[in-house]
This record gives sequence, C-alpha cells and structure tokens, in this order.
Amino acid sequence: MAQIKNILGLNLARTNVILRVDFNCPIEKDQVLDSFRIDQTLKTFAYLLNAGVNKIVVITHLGRPQGAYDLNYSIKPVVNYFKQSIHKIGFPDQVELIDYQESIQENLSQAQASTSRIVFLENIRFWKQEKQPSLEFAKLIANLGFVFINDAFGASHRNHVSVATLGHYLPAYAGLLVKQEIDQIQYILENPERPALAIVGGAKLETKIPVLKLLVRKYDQVLVGGLIAVEIQKNPAKLKQELNASQIKKIILPQGYSDQSQKDIDSETIQLFCDYIEKAKTILWNGPMGKFEEKPYDQGSLTVAKAVAQSKAYKIAGGGETNDLLDQAQVFQQMDFVSTGGGAMLEYISGSKLPGLEILKK
Repeated sequence: MAQIKNILGLNLARTNVILRVDFNCPIEKDQVLDSFRIDQTLKTFAYLLNAGVNKIVVITHLGRPQGAYDLNYSIKPVVNYFKQSIHKIGFPDQVELIDYQESIQENLSQAQASTSRIVFLENIRFWKQEKQPSLEFAKLIANLGFVFINDAFGASHRNHVSVATLGHYLPAYAGLLVKQEIDQIQYILENPERPALAIVGGAKLETKIPVLKLLVRKYDQVLVGGLIAVEIQKNPAKLKQELNASQIKKIILPQGYSDQSQKDIDSETIQLFCDYIEKAKTILWNGPMGKFEEKPYDQGSLTVAKAVAQSKAYKIAGGGETNDLLDQAQVFQQMDFVSTGGGAMLEYISGSKLPGLEILKK
C-alpha cells in the first residue's frame, strides 16, 4: 500500500492535494459534540502543510442527505470546529468552505480559484453521483489536484467516488491516520500476545458472524454480549453452520441477564467476563454488552469498560457505540488505540477487501 510519506519523492511543494477525510461527527445546534475523528486527522494536515503543499482540497461526508442539498447536513459546523483546531498544529486560519451550488462544476471552479491553503467542498453526499459511483464525477474532482490521499478509514469500506474512484485518475496514498489504523489492527490480529481476548457486542449478528469466524481462529477466547448474544442463544444453529465444535468452545456467552428484557448481562456474567479480561495480554473490543444508553442497563457495559481500562493488556477498541461507551465510562484515554471506524474496522477484521484501501495498492 502506498503511504503518504512515500509522496516526498514526488516533491509536494506547491502541489495541490485532494484529501478525503471522515468528519462524520455528531452535531447538535451547530456544535460538534464529538471531535475525535477530526482531531485524529490533524497530524496528516500538519504533515502536508509542513511539506509545502499549495492547497489541500478536503472532501468529507456528513450523515445521509440522499443525494440532494439539505441544510441539516451542511458541514459548516465541522469546518468551524476545524478552523479552531488547525491552530493546534501551528498554522493560522487558512480555511475556506465553498458555498454549495447545485452544479458540481461551479463548486469545483470556486475551489480551484480559492487562495486559501485548506479548502473544503460541501458535503460530498449532496451529489447523487458520489454513491453511483460515476467516473465522470471522479474525473471532474480529480482536476482539483495532482495527488489523492485517503485518510478516511471510517469510510474506506464504501465504494464511493471520493473514497474508491479518484485513485484511478491520480496517484493515491494512505494518510497517516489510515496507515496507523491498518498497522494497529494488523498487529493485534497477526501478533497478539497471549492470552488474546476479543470482546464482541452490538445488535446485528449478521455483521458480526464473519468477524467471529476470524477471531476464533486468531484468539483464545471471544466474549459475546449485547443482542447478538441473545440471538445466538435463541438460535445456536446459526453458529453451528459457520464454526466447528472447537471454535464454538472459544465463544463465551452470557450466563444470564439482569432481567427478562435481556438488555444487560447479569452480575455473574459481569464477573466471568472481568476474570477473562484480568488474565488477558491482548484485548480487541467492538460493541457494548447491552443497551448502555439506558439506565439501569448500562452496568454490564460500564463495568466491562472499566475492567478493560484497568487491564495491563495491549487494548484496542473501535466502533461508534464502543467509542461512546468509552466516553461514558471516562476511560477513553486508557485505551492503547481507539479506531475511528466501526463498520470499516469490522470488515477489515473479517478479511473483506475495503474499496478505499484496495485502490491504494494499484
């Protein structure tokens, strides 16, 4: 995979670069509620600006505006936050958001004419061609730069123009965040110190079965909670169709639940899971143990989160709900690494090819 630091051979000075990021952040009353994804990309911006690029044309999405302009999905609040953040890496306010026009050509012309060093296009999903994906659309955007950089790990499982198609028309490289994400996941999959423990929760068993299939081959135990545990216990044949008996033995399911609603694991399960966590040397975690957003069903997830945080294991977490839980438990900083991607992390772990990463190999 081509990495951003390999670009130096091309001499970035006075070059226009197209940078795809994932600034899909929760927003309320025009304020960014969680800036984690934005903050994690600042090192890539710093690298490019220090290398002397003329202009960084930034592309991101926000929500699902269904291929049409919707003020509720404007990235203006994100850009306003970013304008404050860019000072952290030693650069003055050189950021401009191009006003949305229905014609993509007009937006691109404005971006081309801008004298700012960092130029944001409006939410790329305002244009339906982004998801088609359209080669003509890709060609138009590619005219904005000489190099394409993907630093949007969280969107790299999408076969969209700004993620997977621009690399057909421009030299394509992984940004510093994408490189870090891949290195971290590869490390704990290929070289986990043992005992190696995975914790898997959440609501959709279909999305987790490919992950479970890989984890039971790589890891010593897999603790399973949330609705996917309930579904497995109601229909154990689903796992028997995918795994052999020795692999199924590695999957540790809840002993019981806090009440009949099965929205949280019970105290016996919490203790069992914490015992495994205490012994582990490597921990990979994706998904809460129950409906943690609603009291009193947050106790299982919070206790597990705190146990993981206190563990001396090398620990990696990821996924939107998992990251929210880490915040809620106030243990975010105790993780060795937290991924910015939920779906992308799961697909990468399961062995699926991510379009946004495959294009970087060409």
